[in-house]
Amino acid sequence: MLQVAVSGGEVQVVEVPEPALRPGGVLVRTSHSLISAGTESASLGSGGGKESLLVKALRNPHLARKVMDRVASHGLKSTVELVRSRVSSEQAVGYACAGVVIDVAPGVSRFRRGDRVACCGAGYANHASVNSVPVNLLARLPDRVSFEEGAFATLGAIALQGVRRAAPVLGDRVIVLGLGLLGQLTAQLLRSSGAVVIGVDVRADRVERARALGMAHGFTVTERDFVAGVLERTDGRGADAVIITAAGSDAALLNNSFEACRRKGRVVLVGEVPIRIQRDKIYAKELDFLISTSYGPGRYDSDYEEKGIDYPFAYVRWTEGRNLEEIVRLIDTGDLKVRALIDAVHSVEEALEAYRSLGSEPRPVGVLLDYHLDPQNEAPAQRLYAPRRAAARAAAGAIQVGVIGFGAYFRSVLLPLLKARPEIFLASVCSRNGLTVRGAVETHGFARGTTDWREIVRDPEVDVVYVASRHDQHYPMAREAVEAGKTVFVEKPMTMTSSDGRALADLVSQRKTLLTVGFNRRFSPHAVRLRQLLEPLSGPKTMIYRVNAGALPADHWLLEPTEGGGRLLGEGVHFFDFLAFACGAAPVRVHAVSPPGKALDEAVVTIEFEDGSIGILVYSGAGASTAHKERVEIFAGGATLVLDDFRSLEVYGLRDGGTRTHRVEKGQKEQLANLVAALRGNEDLGVTAEDGWRATWCAERAREAPRDR
Repeated sequence: MLQVAVSGGEVQVVEVPEPALRPGGVLVRTSHSLISAGTESASLGSGGGKESLLVKALRNPHLARKVMDRVASHGLKSTVELVRSRVSSEQAVGYACAGVVIDVAPGVSRFRRGDRVACCGAGYANHASVNSVPVNLLARLPDRVSFEEGAFATLGAIALQGVRRAAPVLGDRVIVLGLGLLGQLTAQLLRSSGAVVIGVDVRADRVERARALGMAHGFTVTERDFVAGVLERTDGRGADAVIITAAGSDAALLNNSFEACRRKGRVVLVGEVPIRIQRDKIYAKELDFLISTSYGPGRYDSDYEEKGIDYPFAYVRWTEGRNLEEIVRLIDTGDLKVRALIDAVHSVEEALEAYRSLGSEPRPVGVLLDYHLDPQNEAPAQRLYAPRRAAARAAAGAIQVGVIGFGAYFRSVLLPLLKARPEIFLASVCSRNGLTVRGAVETHGFARGTTDWREIVRDPEVDVVYVASRHDQHYPMAREAVEAGKTVFVEKPMTMTSSDGRALADLVSQRKTLLTVGFNRRFSPHAVRLRQLLEPLSGPKTMIYRVNAGALPADHWLLEPTEGGGRLLGEGVHFFDFLAFACGAAPVRVHAVSPPGKALDEAVVTIEFEDGSIGILVYSGAGASTAHKERVEIFAGGATLVLDDFRSLEVYGLRDGGTRTHRVEKGQKEQLANLVAALRGNEDLGVTAEDGWRATWCAERAREAPRDR
């Protein structure tokens, strides 16, 4: 299919595989999408998009520290390669489209195949021939509303939310500052509410256009001072409200809006302007300053947007989705006229020309892309992607790898290691994002790609399946790969529950396949040396593993119980496995205590092992990011071993010395070497499905804090 993408500030139309249907959503074949001139043009051209991420990072102290930490832990070359890959990656654009539903996920009852719908949402309603859209970001189109008109529903919902925040009543004098597409829609919605609308812009043609669509008054700031012009049109009293739909870098746009208001008035910010409020402009009048967040309640809430969990109608009357539906209704009744705002319709193949027109004179307001939808001639889904170059072929005896999930960790850490092994051939890659698949094939050298992970499992040429998806998908993907007879490398955690872990380990044993888990730390040169030094020491060991994990944003997917499982499962399994590796015994009992409300994410965990050893994990996200992340102390047989951040191993009480490296060495390279050797029959796997099950077993019991197990 065709999709519009931006790379380095440049627009291009590319062929990508169609997205796979996601749970809780529908697939929509696009008829038309709307270019948001203000939002989208801001990321294009003039070299701004081409600026080095490294330069941008160094301007931001927080990002600069992250870059320098990355250099220190992984080296300059690895960091530069990561930055370069992110700069050159193609990004999806667009968030407003309309089309026809072509597939519906199981359990979705609100929509069915053949429904005509409007779609919203960045990352969902892309400028693409087919989009995978969650149910709460869709609205059904009545027969009288064309696809061209339906594509305006998203921008209409943004304008409507701004109007709702302003809360106009009949007769209010409301200023609309900025009469681009959002401003034109806002002016019409205000008029429908009974407000007296006064529009202001720098362009006379936009003022006249809004007047032709029913706006009461308007003027340009080139012909009249903004504040004076508002006072003249409000009998010297000032506006009841100002809605800012303009975009610009001048802080005066906001402060002048305060000055133009009456006492007790309100200013609503919809557009993008600096927020540097002058106190005297707002204090004496006791003004209300309100932010309007995009389409309305539900925006940026993954439960609402991605999982389809709607807010109760009685308590949240107007949500993101219901605003979208209301705009469609207003278009249907003729109270919102959007066809008059269409300045140009370009075929999707001409997207570059369409974007270039945004900077031409006169500036267009409504620009649509046409995808040549023919509901009577639906083409079969194309979810496979072949490279534009001549396809690479695997050498005789090569280990062919298929990768499911192409996220940041895999790209930055594991992919360079796979590329460095001459016996490994990058056969296939899967991501639910077609642009990501295209980038993996064209830039990173995979022979082919797909948006359907089962294609990799079914591929007879794939020897090893890497499962690097989000945590809730690890078990079903690994299970199907094992059943297909593949060797499997599954990232941690192996499974979300110990029962699934036990079932997967038993299946691996039955099928006599190889499965390893991404517990790389036990392969670190420091860890290997630590284990060698502990081997001759008889008796139980006392082990303390302190993890200064750092804070995560409250909406991070890892903290979500069903998808990420929480941090003790999502990352804690690393440390449970390491403690078992260090003492060489299986865990038998787990006790944990967590801070209030943090049972899934933080804890002090005590583990008893079969040989009498005791391991204590202190896992916290409340520490300083400047402190080292991981420290292990082990006491046994009169000796003390201290492993600090996988950079150094200090040894006390033994004649043998420790180890030290310039960079963090967490064992990813060595684990890959072990997997290759195991495939060749030269070594046993260093981590097995049994280890994956035990680590999940520990995490499961630790999350039930503070109960004994």
